[in-house]
Amino acid sequence: MSPRSPRFGLLGSLQLVRDGQVVPVRAAKHRTLLAVLAVNANRPVPVERIAEELWQDEEPKSPRKTLQGYVWRLRGMLGDGLLTWGNCYELRTGAGQIDAVRFEELLGSGRKALLAGHLQAAVDRLRSALALWRGPVLADVPATPLISAYSHRLEEMRLLATEAAIEADLRRGRHADVIPALRELTAGHPLRETPRAQLMLALFRSGRQTEALAVYAELRALLVGDQGLEPGMDVRRLHQRILESDATLHL
Repeated sequence: MSPRSPRFGLLGSLQLVRDGQVVPVRAAKHRTLLAVLAVNANRPVPVERIAEELWQDEEPKSPRKTLQGYVWRLRGMLGDGLLTWGNCYELRTGAGQIDAVRFEELLGSGRKALLAGHLQAAVDRLRSALALWRGPVLADVPATPLISAYSHRLEEMRLLATEAAIEADLRRGRHADVIPALRELTAGHPLRETPRAQLMLALFRSGRQTEALAVYAELRALLVGDQGLEPGMDVRRLHQRILESDATLHL
């Protein structure tokens, strides 16, 4: 990546950085346009698709002309990289220019390392991925259908990265260390079973069997009360093994 190539931050408020300086994108429509192009980086986006995101049911009288004005403004901020292809616009980017792309690369690499049993490498890559986040995805961009779907997908991947990093720490024997993070995670996502199971295991391995069983009881009560469902088989099996003080649960 050239030192002069702009960088784009999507993992938080929309951020445009050129020559090491943050370039403010003050107008909401300009932020939406840049976000739509960045989410689709290196792919041509038809004018009609962009117009749907920008205006939804309130198109101006001359949407194409208005969009051309927005593109002209963005080109002044971006320099090279915003291309026109017939009826489409494309944001051309390279390696390392978009934080969300880097996050996905690190997440994939970290999960592969975890599967291979390379625990330190897994933790390093997953923690590096999570460190890229500054807040909710595109927090200052209006929630258009595309932005909402993209945000939901990345937030789910953030949870997967967090769970994978905790799994690597559990395998390294850092049971007590992960309990505070798991308490916070289960409080924020009370019906999510993976962090509940991780918390149960961490507590049991820390000699806190009663607390581990209480975590399961709370999960079951929430699932039955909210959805009329029992916890999944994996969590139920873990619960039974904890009830039996199964010594093989320890490393």
